[in-house]
Amino acid sequence: MSGKHADDAPGIPAASSSEGEKSPTGENGSDGHTVSLSEGQVREIAQLVRSGKAASVDDYVLRAVEDRLERDRSLTQLQELFDRKGHGPSAEHLAWAREVLGVEREQGEEPT
Repeated sequence: MSGKHADDAPGIPAASSSEGEKSPTGENGSDGHTVSLSEGQVREIAQLVRSGKAASVDDYVLRAVEDRLERDRSLTQLQELFDRKGHGPSAEHLAWAREVLGVEREQGEEPT
């Protein structure tokens, strides 16, 4: 798969940062990191930027990473809670949660 840097989308702002925030591309004195995306992903995100649904490609990626980190922190807290209780959620609870969240079973997970 051919990768494309997030700041390679023509005519699309590459970086966005609020005053005092460090952007992932190294503005405002940050160390910055590079993330490679497929060309299709860059095209989709660039379209969101053009339509005003994202400030920039970098901003979109930054928000996506923030959302995923928050999700992972929440899942870690939940797992720690179940570990303290000595058992995980029942199959019934998992089925309810999947229905409410609109997600499918993970590959290899037993059906409920």
